[in-house]
Parts: sequence; structure tokens; C-alpha cells
Amino acid sequence: MLTLDSNLSIPKHVLFTRVDDEAVLLNTRTNQYFALSEVGARLWNLLGEEKSLRAAYETVLSEYEVEASELERDLIELVSQLMESGLVELVSA
Repeated sequence: MLTLDSNLSIPKHVLFTRVDDEAVLLNTRTNQYFALSEVGARLWNLLGEEKSLRAAYETVLSEYEVEASELERDLIELVSQLMESGLVELVSA
């Protein structure tokens, strides 16, 4: 089960580029694109710095005006979608 305490990694087959404040991800195995909003792009950058999901959550919470419970729900939903698309993977602790 995915939680804020889950450890994630970005597979080598995923490419990333920024377009203004947004980001576009490409799974080179499936040739599927995935667009991220400004906040999603910020999360992606934090995950790319090998920060834990909880650390990324805390950083985003400090940078944006959002309720903690809403941010947690939205991040878990986004990361779940990224996992389903093969763009992030769970890492065993």
C-alpha cells in the first residue's frame, strides 16, 4: 500500500522535460506521455533528488498554500497514477 512513508525510485526508462512551469514525462517502454502541473513537476524534481515521498510532501506543504490532508490525498493519487503508468516504482526499505 502506498503511503507517505513509501520509498520510490524513477526508472531509467523514464524521460523528463520541463515546459514552462509544467513537466512532461515519457515512458520509453510504452511510448506514453504524462503531463504534470506546476506542483506535480515540483514533486517530480524532489523525487528525482532521491527525497522520500514524506520529505517531498513536507517541502511542497511549506512552499504552497494547501491543507495538509488535501496535499497528502493528492500526492498519493498522483504517485499511484505514476506507478500505474510505469513512471515510478516502489522500493523495498
